[in-house]
Amino acid sequence: MTGTAVLIAALQQATLSGVVRDSVDLEPVAYARVTVTASGSEAVAAAGVSDRYGAFVVPGAPVEGAVRVEVAAFGYALWTLTYEALPTDPVRVLLSPAPIALEGLEVSVPGRAGDPISRSRDAFVIDSVLLRTLPTILETDVLRATAVSPSASAPSDYTSVPFIRGGTSDGTPVLLDGVRLFNAFHLGGFLSAINAEVVERATILAGSGGDGMAIGSLSGAIDIATRDGARDEMRMAGSLGLASSRLSVEGPMGNSVSYLLDGRRTYIDGFTLALKRLGVISDHLPYFFQDLHAKVTADLGGVRRLSFSGYRNSESLRVHDSEETNPLDLSWGNTALSVHYRDKLGDNGIVDANLGHSRFTSDLFALGSGSTDTLLFGDGIMSEVRADLRVTWRTARATITSGAQATAFLGDHDYDHTDEFDSDEGFFFSPLTLRETSWRLAAYSIVEVSLQRGFSTRAGLRIDHFRRLATTLAPFAELSYAGSWWDARISASRSHQALASVRDEEALGASFLAYDLLVPVSKAPVPRNTEVVVGWEGSRAGVRVRVDAYARVLDNLRLPELGARPANGAALGDPSLWLVSSGSAKGVETSWSWIMRAGFSVLGSYRWARVSRTVGSATFKPRFHRNHEFEMGTSYARGASSWSARVSLRSGQPTTPVLGVMPIEVHGGGYTRLVPLGGEYNSGTLPRYARIDAGWRRESRVSWFGGGSVVPYVSVANLLSLPNVVGGYVERRASGEIKRVYLPQLPMIPFFGVEFRF
Repeated sequence: MTGTAVLIAALQQATLSGVVRDSVDLEPVAYARVTVTASGSEAVAAAGVSDRYGAFVVPGAPVEGAVRVEVAAFGYALWTLTYEALPTDPVRVLLSPAPIALEGLEVSVPGRAGDPISRSRDAFVIDSVLLRTLPTILETDVLRATAVSPSASAPSDYTSVPFIRGGTSDGTPVLLDGVRLFNAFHLGGFLSAINAEVVERATILAGSGGDGMAIGSLSGAIDIATRDGARDEMRMAGSLGLASSRLSVEGPMGNSVSYLLDGRRTYIDGFTLALKRLGVISDHLPYFFQDLHAKVTADLGGVRRLSFSGYRNSESLRVHDSEETNPLDLSWGNTALSVHYRDKLGDNGIVDANLGHSRFTSDLFALGSGSTDTLLFGDGIMSEVRADLRVTWRTARATITSGAQATAFLGDHDYDHTDEFDSDEGFFFSPLTLRETSWRLAAYSIVEVSLQRGFSTRAGLRIDHFRRLATTLAPFAELSYAGSWWDARISASRSHQALASVRDEEALGASFLAYDLLVPVSKAPVPRNTEVVVGWEGSRAGVRVRVDAYARVLDNLRLPELGARPANGAALGDPSLWLVSSGSAKGVETSWSWIMRAGFSVLGSYRWARVSRTVGSATFKPRFHRNHEFEMGTSYARGASSWSARVSLRSGQPTTPVLGVMPIEVHGGGYTRLVPLGGEYNSGTLPRYARIDAGWRRESRVSWFGGGSVVPYVSVANLLSLPNVVGGYVERRASGEIKRVYLPQLPMIPFFGVEFRF
């Protein structure tokens, strides 16, 4: 084609932009496919997909003559409109919800509800539909749902925050509306701190390349986006459960502004106190948590929007003895604020600006039982300020994303104990005095280009400047091929992060309490992750399969020395005293989904992996790792009722084999202590893990408060009461027999509650 012909073709093309919304509540619809064809032609002239805010930019549309615009999204009726000429202003597309939820799948629709592997090649997406098709553990929980991803691995039943591909929580931030949320859980890690009523989707980014370049974490991220408030009328939703109650209220404020307000409060303290007064139990549990979230969104016309999001939670545990002294007073809480603005930039660009601040505080005060001497005391702060500016520019063959980012972090922790404190019985506590601040400035750019014969490529570079440490380069490159029903890709990336955790994952206490305290790395080198991923994905007849093989090398980690008995150490330590260490991870992840017309769906995953850590001269498997993990969730809906089940099969975690036991008399104590003599650290394996959860829910339409629905639910965790274990110890029985005793995980527990929407 000559230069003149290219110029003429370019002049005959234009860009269509707009926003896709639900026609009922006017919520943005993400992952909708937009196609533009010339009137009277069957060939697609241009196509695009709406982003998380429902906005789309489709370059390459014909500028002359009439055009037909079609918009398709799973769960909605097809939207079609013919224009005499391509609109120059942004268009507003209102999609009507389809009367069925799981029928009529179309290959042309890029994402389908409840299917986490259909929406992004970089991520595993948990949406509100999938949340409702998994058995409830205590209550609907977005972080527990992430365990169905083959990339996410929970270290125990007691923690809801998973580890991603051999990394740990310090390298996998949880983001809420664009701002990092520290310790995003309640009940020591058992329950997530995000109200499921307001979650639009949770995106599990397993790697640092692609979409992960904008975050700049060491080993992936969990990005949680909340819904906008309804724009048609005021609505209420919530639930009543065993542990807590939730309530959300949303609605319009004028013609272009919506609000969303939600809260949650537990009544464990009041419930157990009532049982104590009735004589049912001897002591009550003085624990509570509460959280509050608010969001205001203003539509400013076209793709322009402005949103404010605020979050606050608090928890407290105050244990009293019989003399009404205070042997334990522990409180902590989170605050997060974020602002997001977006606008159109020229004809083909969209600019996003985010500003966020988050802060975590904790306070500890403990006395000896029946004593007035303070044994444990201290407080801590983690805070982060983050500013992001990102521009996405689309042409007919390429998409260019460029951004700049500034982050300020503070870690201030001061915990200590008196001489009377017995550190051998601490289990979780260790003296700690740290105060570090850091600045991080970054710029990044990613270019995606469509090549010939189904090939495309992505390449990018992130530059980070860590104050007083180093300036680092993090490249990313990917080559992919798209066939008629399958695609394949190979990518390589690097990432850096100058944060370290005071949490020692090798301590047994880390499996029961998930709280993590972070501090900036004070000296070079900067922790680094280098990884390579090869992936394949295909979809036929409603079945979708994804396979990813990866290899990851972690350098410059801060890890504690193993010591003589790592599992018996405190879970919190001082990373300034830890060694510069390394690690590696490799594995194969497989996930599949199958959604049938009869209301039956299956979601499954399997992962084989090998993970190692090297500290000094010792190389070992970390205690949280499992070589094999299999997850499968099934759901069947008939009429107003639905049944669900989830099966978890995993290999045992590593443990140190006991070769013998040596009884040692404690001088002056009058008793004998059993000291196990172990073999090579973590060279053994705990028993295999197996768990089955089941659930039932039924939706009933009611006329209360103007009409709505009530959904009672019942679920059972560990239906067969299988004896899963998280660790072990050696004890002497009354008969004198010395035996290894395993610490169990979640027993069989029934849960029930009711959800409502009006």
